[in-house]
Amino acid sequence: MIPEALDADSLRLVILVVLVLVVVAMYVVIRYVQKMTTRAVMLIALAIVGVALFVERDNLEDCVDTCSCTLFGEDVTIPETRNTGNCD
Repeated sequence: MIPEALDADSLRLVILVVLVLVVVAMYVVIRYVQKMTTRAVMLIALAIVGVALFVERDNLEDCVDTCSCTLFGEDVTIPETRNTGNCD
């Protein structure tokens, strides 16, 4: 469950930070993992996480207009500054 303090705007920032951490983790895997199979599996897993986060971040930008924001199926509040009065 997503806490009330995390609204759509703050979650977009959190996802951006996590995306940077995923890129750093990919660099560490490329640099230090020696076995090719393990390296490939870890890079694929990190790429899947990165793409999923990027897609959800993009969806958070668009959902403010429709007043129905979700992040991986969890409801997200819309910040008061972005609420155009169309949401209840």
